[in-house]
Amino acid sequence: MSRPDYIFKGRRIILAPEYLPCIDYYALLAAYPEAVVDNTLKFDKRHKTMHRCDIADTHGAISLTVPIEKPVSMSGALWSDIRISGHNHWWNQHLTTLKSAYGRTPFFEYYLDDFLPFYSEQWVGKSITEFNNGLDHTIRKLLGIDTTVIYKTDFNDLPTELESDDYRKTKLYPTNTVEYYQVRKQKLGFIPSMSIVDLLFNMGPESPLILGMMV
Repeated sequence: MSRPDYIFKGRRIILAPEYLPCIDYYALLAAYPEAVVDNTLKFDKRHKTMHRCDIADTHGAISLTVPIEKPVSMSGALWSDIRISGHNHWWNQHLTTLKSAYGRTPFFEYYLDDFLPFYSEQWVGKSITEFNNGLDHTIRKLLGIDTTVIYKTDFNDLPTELESDDYRKTKLYPTNTVEYYQVRKQKLGFIPSMSIVDLLFNMGPESPLILGMMV
């Protein structure tokens, strides 16, 4: 997603490391020359997007949740300390749900192999931020987003040459709603602010065009 002149030229965006973030997240990220994903955020169980995303299933929007292990200390834990649980073999459940939701979309089979490595038992016991960062790298590659992304483990040494826009704790990103093809749009109507995979599986290579219209 080559952008010769970024909308927010000379600025950076600061984001939380979310699980399969909504399309608004990537619309904003792609509008900046630099993004910082903050892996030093303190654990807060109310911040559900760290391990939960929304997709459009056969009957409407549903949530997928990666189960996490409770930290030893609630007061001092960082999200980077939070480990992924193996509860109910969640990786099989997520993959089955994704296939049910998007198996008939034009680009599901095209992109499926890129996501398969993240739906296996190998992630049990690993950091949720490591998991999210890996997915983020894959998604940006598929979208062709050329924003420079820095995954921070020490937020105190952030370079100061760029002004920052901080969206680490936001629930609503300031983007425009742009309707795109969804496989069940005629039946369910357009469902906005779904996970980025909804856009990818439905629109494929045209996904960056939609993101560019949102900011």
